[in-house]
Amino acid sequence: MNGLARLFCLILATALVGNVWAGSAKVLLYHHVSDDTPAATSVSPATFDAHLALIEREGYEVVPLTRIVEALVSGSALDSRWVAITFDDAYESVASAAAPRLEARGWPFTVFVSTDYVDDGYGLYLSWEALRDLEANGAGIANHTMAHEHMVRHREGESEQQWQDRLAREVIDAQARLEAELESPLRLFAYPYGEFSAGVATLMQSLGFVSFGQQSGPIGSTSNPYAIPRFPLAKGFDSVQSLAEKLRTEHLPLLDPEPPVSLLSAEAGPPLLTLRISDSAGVRPGTLNCFVAGQPNATVTWGDPITVAAGQSLRPGRSKYTCTAPHPTIQRAYYWHTHLYIKPKSDGSWYEG
Repeated sequence: MNGLARLFCLILATALVGNVWAGSAKVLLYHHVSDDTPAATSVSPATFDAHLALIEREGYEVVPLTRIVEALVSGSALDSRWVAITFDDAYESVASAAAPRLEARGWPFTVFVSTDYVDDGYGLYLSWEALRDLEANGAGIANHTMAHEHMVRHREGESEQQWQDRLAREVIDAQARLEAELESPLRLFAYPYGEFSAGVATLMQSLGFVSFGQQSGPIGSTSNPYAIPRFPLAKGFDSVQSLAEKLRTEHLPLLDPEPPVSLLSAEAGPPLLTLRISDSAGVRPGTLNCFVAGQPNATVTWGDPITVAAGQSLRPGRSKYTCTAPHPTIQRAYYWHTHLYIKPKSDGSWYEG
């Protein structure tokens, strides 16, 4: 049993004491807060205002990301009222639009930075001076690699060891730049594009970085600390009603510590997902629904384990099985679990973005 599996056995045993599951924290992911940036990675300032007003009105507690991390890795209880706010890529609108709104409420937030973009002075990105100002005002600054490359992709002719060494340098050198420019950068990591694999998660474990993806879902006692979910918010997925539903979700307690991600071959058919849900969760047969973008719902077959399969092959790119079930005791709340799939194009080449 490796170190990751041992850690989860400990956390699982803690969570099962008294046959009661701990709460489920939520982490929100933003990129741009602007009317003038790509819709796929943006929310408008007006929508961001509405999100913050909802969080405040419903009585959620906006906490530092580190509080959630510390509870997760120690096996301490997570609180379903906890919300952390994060931004990927360190765009200028974080400082001009988001930070004033958050600082006015005294709410913490975390920015994940790709250091080459700052060093090279790319347009729309923050400078080191601006990042230092954010940090001085209480923001957490964390690692998003140097060059924001797709971590699951091998370069042509690159061996497994060369690939791992390159990824390690991307992370270690980015952390060195953060430490050189900032007072106290966090040792947390966000995968560029939200892409990772079991091998990448193992590498991040070896480097000592608790790591975040972009697969949606709440965080609970059995979440993998090297594949932590976040709820991405961008135009089309950013309504106040949708956010309210996401904030009411609870972590689906799975009896499996493996990262919730699979790399598919170009010719792969519909992938089969297996789930082992603790009886303590109270999920009844027939209540688990699993959604696949652009397809009818996946077929769920109840058993030990439960199996989930889409009716059609997944398209190239990043796809997800998102499974939900009504919570047995919390009104209007749903369990939520997302499994990420990454698939190249039919000729084996990689997709854009």
